[in-house]
Amino acid sequence: MKRILLIVLIVNVHLIVNNCQAQDIHFSQTYFTPLELNPANAGAEFDLRAGLNYRTQWGSVTEPFVTMMAGYDMNFKSSKPKVGYFAGGINVFNDKAGDSKMNQTQANLAVAYHLYLNDKNTLGAGIQGGYFQRAIDMSGLTWGSQYNGQRYDDQIASGESVAATSVKAIDFSSGLTWTYRKGERYMSGNDQVLLIGGLSLQHVNNPKTEYNNIKDDPLYYRWIGHFHGIIGVPNSPISFMPAVVYLHQGSLSEVLVGANFAYKFKEASKYTGNMKGAAIGLGGQYRLKDAFVITSFIEISNYTIGVSYDLNTSDLSSASKSYGAFEVALRYVYPSPFGGSKSSARFR
Repeated sequence: MKRILLIVLIVNVHLIVNNCQAQDIHFSQTYFTPLELNPANAGAEFDLRAGLNYRTQWGSVTEPFVTMMAGYDMNFKSSKPKVGYFAGGINVFNDKAGDSKMNQTQANLAVAYHLYLNDKNTLGAGIQGGYFQRAIDMSGLTWGSQYNGQRYDDQIASGESVAATSVKAIDFSSGLTWTYRKGERYMSGNDQVLLIGGLSLQHVNNPKTEYNNIKDDPLYYRWIGHFHGIIGVPNSPISFMPAVVYLHQGSLSEVLVGANFAYKFKEASKYTGNMKGAAIGLGGQYRLKDAFVITSFIEISNYTIGVSYDLNTSDLSSASKSYGAFEVALRYVYPSPFGGSKSSARFR
């Protein structure tokens, strides 16, 4: 299995050096979209995790860009594995963008293996296969050729044609992830430290996305570096939750840096689970040269609801009036992050 991890690492490093030119969907609350970042995140943190995500953007400028996603992952390990364990997950999303209503629906299946390095560290490798369909609706577009010199006239033929209004393709991704875990989250101690970092390469096979046969239009490599953490302030109900994500695809790059501060206002039963823990969180992030993101969440037992809003700071801010994107996420995990039930996902 160590040889497999090494092979995946070599493949990721080799593909990083290749150039690329496009941009995919993205969310601001990346800690709620683990499989969208990296297939190796499957089974890394919880025995079972399910989530729903919704994002709407640029409604103040044009037809809103709307992205919806659902994901599920779990581990398949026995009660006390000695070497490591397998995990898997599924991720489905739909994205609709702009006046052309460019629509993409994609389903992905991920498989991962997590190797125990010691009692606090694991190293995971994952691969993902997916299938997507993209389509556009030309009826809502206007063209310069349809202006008669004084005004727009929809009775004038645009002279534009598209040989195909939909494309379908298979898509592959791979990734590595490292997880470190120690301590407990209870108020009496709150000495927990959870750190998860990884690297993934998406669109390994460069699937073609062109609507015309005039020029090849492959979906170029997209690579992602990510880090998330939960660091408890000992003997207090407060935790610090940093997050850093770097994405690169062609000439486009995205850097997202920020943190949440969580306050646990209700303690869970340490052994019986009869009392459910609860916490609230508030924080912010900055997407370099693009937006400030206000983030918040409430967590009760196994459930978390996260809400964020992007305040646009880019060159588009004058047109958008600084209105960016609204995002909401719903997550269920097992076991409860507040304790009260034993997790086979937690280290030995």
